[in-house]
Amino acid sequence: MKGLAVSLGLAGRNLLLVRRVPSVFIPSLIMPLFILIATSGAFHGIGALPQFAGASYLAFTIPMAATMGAGFAGINSGMTVARDLEGGFFDRLQSSPAPRVALIMGPMFAALVRSIFTTTIVFIAGLIGGVWLPGLLPLLLIYGFALLFGASASCWAIGVALRARTIQAAPIMQLVVFLSVFMSVAYVPLSALHGWLGNVAKFNPVTYILTASRSAELTGSIIWSETWPGLIAGFGLLILLGIFALAPLRHLENR
Repeated sequence: MKGLAVSLGLAGRNLLLVRRVPSVFIPSLIMPLFILIATSGAFHGIGALPQFAGASYLAFTIPMAATMGAGFAGINSGMTVARDLEGGFFDRLQSSPAPRVALIMGPMFAALVRSIFTTTIVFIAGLIGGVWLPGLLPLLLIYGFALLFGASASCWAIGVALRARTIQAAPIMQLVVFLSVFMSVAYVPLSALHGWLGNVAKFNPVTYILTASRSAELTGSIIWSETWPGLIAGFGLLILLGIFALAPLRHLENR
């Protein structure tokens, strides 16, 4: 219970920065909207490919924009940890009796809350563009995959922050998240990708997260054959990056 209280306290502190330092949060809100509008406009003609089966390209893009927004929310948590390391606040947390895992879970919880907000904004933008919401269960599944990726991105960014101990490491946090999304099925289905990008996308876990999320968005139902690979990829990514985030704290006594 003590660890949960510490995690929630750190999450609340992270969320307060949205009001105190809005410049930290606004880019993570603007970017997914920019991606949604720019991509669905510039690549609208791609929707004529037979692989889309007549689906709306805007609807096809919504899961990608939601996933990217969640990734930005995770990056923000890592940037907050980096600032705390530079300012000495994180060192005081390390010397406290708080469980070490709580120091990771707190910023991650904040990222999840921001992910919910950014995903909601993306869906509102989709509604304005004429895309109707899927059913309740498919909608919850899309939110769930966005949260899963946001938690994974948070672990990645926090792990980088703990190793670099400076906000100057923010570009590497952002670059990897960008590449993980854009080197997947960000713009077209896997069957339409060829060459080296298609080969990379096959082994990219984000491909299966997006495929499962898009299946729920485009069909308005949950298709298990497309959902379970996304769940395995998402939780596998979260476990690996969770270990990556916790590894720098392994030398500290776990109290």
